[in-house]
Amino acid sequence: MPIQAIVSRTSAFLLPAILLVLIPGKLNAQADPVASKKADVSVFGTYSRVTPDYGPEINNGYTFGANYTRYMHWFVNPSLEFRAKIANGPNVGQKTFGGGIRAERQFKNFHPYANFLISAGIFTFEHPSIDVTGKLYKSDDSIVYSTGIGLDYDITSQWAARADYQFEHWSLGTNQTFTPRVLSFGVVYRIPFRSYRRY
Repeated sequence: MPIQAIVSRTSAFLLPAILLVLIPGKLNAQADPVASKKADVSVFGTYSRVTPDYGPEINNGYTFGANYTRYMHWFVNPSLEFRAKIANGPNVGQKTFGGGIRAERQFKNFHPYANFLISAGIFTFEHPSIDVTGKLYKSDDSIVYSTGIGLDYDITSQWAARADYQFEHWSLGTNQTFTPRVLSFGVVYRIPFRSYRRY
């Protein structure tokens, strides 16, 4: 599938997700004003171990990205998440660039979350072969759907440790499907917005 089509379909998913998070939530009235955090932006970087579902090897790589979270007094806090993953190995390399939605619930210092992402993916072969058309088959691309869970643990008000697990679904051509799994460990840095007065 052409990379332009992948980017177009990814964008078609992200636009409604962006609108969902950016539309303000309804605030409940209270007799006394209370300081309340409105939103924050966080950035993260992790070391990632990828089971590429192609050969027995484990790929080493890294994942980085950002989240925009709105605090709308729901049971969970919705976020927009953008992330990129780069993981190379002796047999294949995998790169994904995309984003999606995330829902987080805070319990004191613990922030468990779940996400759903759609990305543009590039699959590269370290030992290319000749395909049926006689061309060297060095790489392919795919829309990548991934679901995941994770946990952030607050170390300070702005820094947190992160553990993250993602399950991906790749479709190359008509009959090649791969389901890589990604386990990541790293850190999160939160850039808080100013609190506002809620009535």
